[in-house]
Amino acid sequence: MRLAESAIKRAKANIGVDTYDESSSIPSGGLKADRNELRHNNTYGSLPFFYMDKLVICQECSKEEVWTARKQKWWYEEAKGNINTEAIFCKNCRAKKKSHKEIVRERHLEGVKRKSESKT
Repeated sequence: MRLAESAIKRAKANIGVDTYDESSSIPSGGLKADRNELRHNNTYGSLPFFYMDKLVICQECSKEEVWTARKQKWWYEEAKGNINTEAIFCKNCRAKKKSHKEIVRERHLEGVKRKSESKT
């Protein structure tokens, strides 16, 4: 079994585990959340006690991928991402979207530059 297949199998086994339940045990591959690092979230809701590998089915291409506990911890605690956000695209589709946005931004800036040059 390939590593990716193994990770997907593990993530599927985690479905139904409540990361917000303090009495739940942390599954294999899970990481304890540092709730002090999550205080940037302006929420009245609860905060997770741990992160675990989650299965993501890409909304663009329907590919199954794993959002690892380590990447979630980075996103929520270091990058200060909103606790209510979750990954919805696979790595390849995120890269394509990012590339497309960069191309569109470059074209826009070129147009703005041409327009300002034509006014002078």
